[in-house]
Amino acid sequence: MPVYQGSNSCYAINEGVYVRRLRRKGIDTIAEAVGILYLILRDRRRGWTYEQGTCRKIEMDDELFEKRTKYVYTLAKRWKAGPRELAKIKRLVEYVLEHKRFPKKGRKKIERLIKKAIARVK
Repeated sequence: MPVYQGSNSCYAINEGVYVRRLRRKGIDTIAEAVGILYLILRDRRRGWTYEQGTCRKIEMDDELFEKRTKYVYTLAKRWKAGPRELAKIKRLVEYVLEHKRFPKKGRKKIERLIKKAIARVK
């Protein structure tokens, strides 16, 4: 069971929100990557997240934060995001890893992408 993406994710089940699939399965758009990074940053701030598969609460330490953040790019690559999207996702992942937040420049665009990617369970 995925943690962040899909209506069957841990987030959907436990919190009523999730990152929607905008094109195909997996991460293949910048909006999906931004949505997942938003939830990862949220988990880091609150200090806990969900375990993949069981959806049990677990500690969100720096190591898990780094692992999940890097995995966003890996998944985008695996699910064949376009070259432009991949480059932007890579830069965003690197920024989030270094600063533990989204960049201030382009904040409105990031907020729009979050709204586009995050869905409520109906």
